[in-house]
Amino acid sequence: MPGKREMSGAQRAAAFLMSLDKEAAANVLKNIDERVIVELVEAMGRLEPEMTDADSIKKVEKDLIKTLRKPKTARVRSDAELHAMLEQTLGKQQAVVLFDKIQQRLLHERPFLAIENQPAEFISKALTAETEPVVALVLAHLDPSLSAEILGQMDVDKSLAVVRRMANLIPPGIETLVAIAQDLDARVREIATGPVSPNPSARLRTIAEVLNFSQPPVEKGVLEGLAKDDAKMATEIREFMFTWSNLADLDKRAMQKVLASIDTKTLAISLKGSTAPVEENVMNNLSSRVRDMINDERETAGPMSMADVSVARNEVMKAVRALMESGEFRPSRAGEELVN
Repeated sequence: MPGKREMSGAQRAAAFLMSLDKEAAANVLKNIDERVIVELVEAMGRLEPEMTDADSIKKVEKDLIKTLRKPKTARVRSDAELHAMLEQTLGKQQAVVLFDKIQQRLLHERPFLAIENQPAEFISKALTAETEPVVALVLAHLDPSLSAEILGQMDVDKSLAVVRRMANLIPPGIETLVAIAQDLDARVREIATGPVSPNPSARLRTIAEVLNFSQPPVEKGVLEGLAKDDAKMATEIREFMFTWSNLADLDKRAMQKVLASIDTKTLAISLKGSTAPVEENVMNNLSSRVRDMINDERETAGPMSMADVSVARNEVMKAVRALMESGEFRPSRAGEELVN
């Protein structure tokens, strides 16, 4: 799983401001240039949940303290400031020539600079109309963390094909790169200013959470009703109601019913790379003989791809869903306390 995406300077500043109380944040903002305030407000809208958690804010504060303690150095100037400085130093005509040279050099080094601060989701949507060679070309020129996010939003086959293209990429001329960059920038901006498309997975996950709060008869009636109209949707909701990590909380009776229908090889593969709580709950519900068999199977199988592990985990989860559909097992309800 890729790590957290690196925050831009504007996002770090926005996260820090949002961690302050309203009065303190207002006092900071009133001393900031109006153009910078606009950038900060835009950055606030691009903050993802993990960028505002306690660990991220703590890191931002530490970085801020380090910056304040460092000796003052030259700051990065905006294009407008740089142009004004060149004009004052060299005169209007020479400033235009030199500024154009600087911009051209930057364009050669980072042709897709205009979209680098856009969310990965927008860039991914804009790239859906492009061929695999063009997608590979774009991702090869973006920050690796951003490219990884974009790849993560593609299906496995397409992402694999794009990575293969990236490994054997022959860059085209700068004119072609600029043309692709301009066209892509226009599409990304159009997506950014248009209505936000609803995320089907997010909606189904929300429905699953609601059903986890519901009483069993309500849950059963809703899922059965949905299955009549859309069996695939009902299955996806059930998958969101109980995920692989939830196996850590499965009680002994339900766990043993699940394990009874899974062969040792499938179970051994499914546990590769699993979290300790899940593995402990599974192994604690097996006899010592079967545990030894599982350990032997894992050693024999050796290192495996996550795709193969996922296939094995799906078999385990099918057994869980079969129990849920038959009424033999239901997940613990949110907020439901267990008593002896």
